[in-house]
Amino acid sequence: TKSCGARLLFADVTFGIEEGDKIGIVARNGTGKSTLLRIIAGLEEADSGSVVGSRGLRIGFLQQIPPLPDGATAIEACLSLIDAEVAAEEPTLPDDARRTLTQLGLADADARVDTLSGGQRKRVALAAVILSRPDLLILDEPTNHLDIIMTQWLEKYLQEFKGGLLVVSHDRAFLDNVAVRILEMEGGKLQSFKGNYSRYLEQKAIQTA
Repeated sequence: TKSCGARLLFADVTFGIEEGDKIGIVARNGTGKSTLLRIIAGLEEADSGSVVGSRGLRIGFLQQIPPLPDGATAIEACLSLIDAEVAAEEPTLPDDARRTLTQLGLADADARVDTLSGGQRKRVALAAVILSRPDLLILDEPTNHLDIIMTQWLEKYLQEFKGGLLVVSHDRAFLDNVAVRILEMEGGKLQSFKGNYSRYLEQKAIQTA
């Protein structure tokens, strides 16, 4: 349960995420989607309730506006966002980071982050999230500022990703290609629908017929 001032965002919502689940969250703006993601990621506290994960669970969280260290280059910022334990296990991480940044359309890994556009900054954070070897990926509007080629690359990566995925996106085609379950937030409650976004619309049409 979470409120914003006097306004209730959601109450008594309960759901689980299994390994391999790919879940899209849909709702109108201002209903608390991003807040829910931040609570699950451990960056914000709920008013009541708890988030329980398996022991050693690694969560990778891409925020809508990811914070990056001032004065750093893209490659330095990317590496700084990766957990030290993961970095210690991956001796090729700097090379992997440069390759991933290139795949995401950021060829100059030595560019300073303060010179990057909002979209380029998001690509730096997305590369760090991917390289963090997460068991659960939480993505808040990941396709914002991505062109079609980069979006297709991300879709393919997520389709092959073995862990759990929880994503908020207004990109219907992206949810069609990635999600296998949709959670709808409405009236402070969550309702679950099996299938991708198109299947969700079909089930909603049946409900309201």
